[in-house]
Amino acid sequence: MKMLLRFICIVPMLVFAAAPTALLAAETPSSQDVSHATRAVELTFLKSLPGERDNLRQFIEKNWFAMDAIAQKQGLMAAYTVLDSGSDEGTWNLLVAVTYHTPQGYEGILDAFERIRSAHKTVLIEGKSIKDLGRIVDSKKLQERVPSV
Repeated sequence: MKMLLRFICIVPMLVFAAAPTALLAAETPSSQDVSHATRAVELTFLKSLPGERDNLRQFIEKNWFAMDAIAQKQGLMAAYTVLDSGSDEGTWNLLVAVTYHTPQGYEGILDAFERIRSAHKTVLIEGKSIKDLGRIVDSKKLQERVPSV
């Protein structure tokens, strides 16, 4: 009887847990569908040095996002944000996400963004540059399917 009760309790949980995966698989576009209806989202995973997470986030905001704001005003980027894990633990603790208007992402705006970068003066945080605050540990380029209306 205990075995039957355990089976009855586990099966709905397995079905529920598998449902999001099945939905994602059903909605994931095939490589043939990825075209002009997509835009790149580039993720940069950063790991702060111990005790420097807030300072690293400030560095990103005052430097990377200062340039991204100009790029957005020029129509080069759609959005940018930083997500904070709230902890110094783990392999990364800050995530920067930048959304571009095209599937090419940063590669598509490289020349225009380089002009923005060359005009930017680095803002140090408590006298520290990014190498004193943390490091980039990984990056990913994803394609966001823009829903058709």
